[in-house]
Amino acid sequence: MQWFLLGIGLFVAAGFIIRWLSSAEPKDIRKIGLWVVVLLLGGLAAWLLLTGKLAAMVAALVAAIPFLVRILKIGLMWPLLRRMFGFARSWGGSGGRSGHSSAGSGRVSEIKTGYLHMYLDHDSGQLGGTVVQGTMAGRDLDTLGLDELQALYGDCCGAQDQSQTVLETYLERRPDCSGWQNWQASRDANDNGNGRAGNDSEQAGSGFRSGEMNAGEARKILGVSEEATREDINRAYQVLIKAVHPDHGGSDYLASKINAARSLLLQLCKD
Repeated sequence: MQWFLLGIGLFVAAGFIIRWLSSAEPKDIRKIGLWVVVLLLGGLAAWLLLTGKLAAMVAALVAAIPFLVRILKIGLMWPLLRRMFGFARSWGGSGGRSGHSSAGSGRVSEIKTGYLHMYLDHDSGQLGGTVVQGTMAGRDLDTLGLDELQALYGDCCGAQDQSQTVLETYLERRPDCSGWQNWQASRDANDNGNGRAGNDSEQAGSGFRSGEMNAGEARKILGVSEEATREDINRAYQVLIKAVHPDHGGSDYLASKINAARSLLLQLCKD
């Protein structure tokens, strides 16, 4: 009987919680959620201390640090956290590919290289794209298997632009491509010691020159319209630079593109 009453109580409580979550403000959910996490962690720590298992738990957490760092690096948690805690914001303006944009502002930034046409959805933080050159031209990157991606990676490594860097950023964010660095190691082992090294040096030294960018490309990168104000440009910049910053699993190349686009549009902005 006790378990029956307890089950009814838990069921009723769950109903109230679900009803509250459906109507509560995101800031209230974050506040309550933070307190719940703190209380749970505090209770767990007290129980471990009383049962003498605290040292074992600390050891397990230390052993898990490399795994947690890897997850954070590839940016898998950032889109999830944005959806859970309401970090995604609605921006005005146009642009983007409707087939990939989520319900919301639909703002999408685009970057094109010789082999790839990449997009970054502002609402979800999703990075994706299509192949524009080679035997897989027209294919969406999300539909490619590991063997196809490895073949595409080999083609991009031989390109004279930043196709390799952009593809590596995508591979870092795709869960089933956690071992893509082995493709690079395999190519290094098959090189004569000059080809790939020279290509890497050329790509590293090429960088990005803002003079090569025009206003239209800059607007596509930031996902803003021609009527965008300084505030719109800076807002779009803040969202994008967080998503593609090297510290969050992005790349120096993408960050330099976004920085250059912002600088150019702010120079052209008349307000």
